[in-house]
Amino acid sequence: MKRLLILFAVSNFLTLVCVAQPLTIDDCMRYAVENSVSVGQKQLAHDDSKTNYSEAVASLFPAVNGSVGGAMNFGRGIDPATNAYTSVTTFNNAYGISGSMPLFDGLQGINTVRAMKVARERGAVETEIARDEVAMQTLSAYMDVVYYTEAVKIAREQLEASRRTLELVRRQFDLGTKSAADVAEIESQEANYDYLLTTEENNLALAYIKLREVMNYPQGEQLVIETNINLEALPSASSEQALLDYALANNPRIAASRFATEQSRLNLAKAKGAYSPSLYLYGGYNTSYFIDFDNKAAYDPFGTQFRNNRGGYVQLSLSIPIFNGLSARSSKRGAANAYRSAQLEQVAIERAVESEVSQTWQQMQGFGKQYVQGQKKVSAAQLAYDGAERKFENGLISALDLQTAANTLLQAKSDKLRARLQYIVKSRMVDYYNGQPLIR
Repeated sequence: MKRLLILFAVSNFLTLVCVAQPLTIDDCMRYAVENSVSVGQKQLAHDDSKTNYSEAVASLFPAVNGSVGGAMNFGRGIDPATNAYTSVTTFNNAYGISGSMPLFDGLQGINTVRAMKVARERGAVETEIARDEVAMQTLSAYMDVVYYTEAVKIAREQLEASRRTLELVRRQFDLGTKSAADVAEIESQEANYDYLLTTEENNLALAYIKLREVMNYPQGEQLVIETNINLEALPSASSEQALLDYALANNPRIAASRFATEQSRLNLAKAKGAYSPSLYLYGGYNTSYFIDFDNKAAYDPFGTQFRNNRGGYVQLSLSIPIFNGLSARSSKRGAANAYRSAQLEQVAIERAVESEVSQTWQQMQGFGKQYVQGQKKVSAAQLAYDGAERKFENGLISALDLQTAANTLLQAKSDKLRARLQYIVKSRMVDYYNGQPLIR
């Protein structure tokens, strides 16, 4: 018996441990960001930009190459010692090391490094933007689930109230105090609320599917979220103008557009450098070894030849562009157009962010007021419905009047719910535009 009790206790403990804890908004957003395909792609692109920057920096340093070669000749050939033709078997090999370094190339290398550095910084910001976009999509999908969860509860409450009313009306019909028309009207109302409940349950199922999709969460696995969300504290922004000023100076989308403009400007400077002469420094060191297999004694040993055959060179090369098939001109024009396009895109993004921030601020203010009014509206609608229900029981109003009061209450509850959730979303967005992270 004692063993059974222990097994039962252990089983209960394991069951409690295995129960999935509801995920909060931040849990869902964090999971979505960590498992997002788009974020992963941006991270890989950022890694490429870091590699490109390292490559550009390395291109400013001398390029050094080593070489080793060997050849064996059979029959008629040239003796490297006498430059005379011989008919012997010989072997020779050569060793060399060479290097080159750009001394001046119209600042093309420097501007390439600068452009790649900006591209690296832009990649980091674009990765941040991808994370924020996934978090925003998850926040919206999460709130849809919360809304339809509450909507199902409201619809179920209205259906239960309608069924209680229907049961009462049927008893009154049996007693002769209500007509068949009253029963039919309440039955129709009960059927409508039953249909509404089915619709909201279907919407809730679809909302869960959408949330799993945004989170990249397996559709076949259970997803439990925390639906009891309280109103959050007021956003940290003191005014709309302060919010706009901060967003225009620090918003990641604007920062990315500025990086893109700067990168385009540096690419234009690089293209202009193609018109400039280029000065390169070259240098090398080499040696060789030769032997005639038919007369080995006539040639010095390997070490001696390796030392005696040493040689080197230093070379300066100046390249002056005269005509290159208009490639430099075409590259410059393309870079200039890209720079101008980036400037226009930056202005468009700044205006779009400015409009987006202003709309979010106003929407937050509006939804906050709607929620306050919604509370009063629900209280008034509840009192009106309770009064209408008592009047209907006493035969003072028709079933149609009761249904109207019930529909008014249902709509008031739905409006209050939507205003509350939208206020929470807009408050989070205002904090985000003011520099607060979306995931807390």
